Amino acid sequence: MQEIKQIQSRREFEEFFQRHHADLIRYAKKFVYRTDVASDIVQEAFVKLWENRSHIIANVSIKAYLFKVVYNLSLNHIEQLKVRSQHHESIYEELRDMEVDYYRDERSILQEERIESVRKMIRDLPSQCQEIIDLSRYQGLKNKEIAKKLDLPTRTVETRIYRCINKLRELVSSAVK
Repeated sequence: MQEIKQIQSRREFEEFFQRHHADLIRYAKKFVYRTDVASDIVQEAFVKLWENRSHIIANVSIKAYLFKVVYNLSLNHIEQLKVRSQHHESIYEELRDMEVDYYRDERSILQEERIESVRKMIRDLPSQCQEIIDLSRYQGLKNKEIAKKLDLPTRTVETRIYRCINKLRELVSSAVK
């Protein structure tokens, strides 16, 4: 088959470029939606045409060849965007997981510090309060069970719990200030 002779010279190539450049950009823009990207794709297609001009056979329309190259380059561009998007999504998920882990660890450290601070405040309370809070809050006993264990009336246990919690609140609020 005969090689194409009609765009062998630089001048012929430039004339062909001028005739079809705008149409090819409009065509590429149908796929990639951005003029700057479409322009880059068309530029690349013309570079391929120039580099392969000696290999294009005579019975192939150069215009059809160029539209096919623009089509393929546009699809390649779209595929690259998909791959980048998936890559960015995986990076985003990894960063989000790292952030969640960081704040979970940070939160647990802060919670431990607060719990330890409250425990220290409880140790600073009178021994009756320490015992009542331990039985009520840490061992989870009900007021009647505490009353039975300490051999006290239930109402006395309720009053002590109330007073101890109030003292603890005062300590906590003074520590926060």
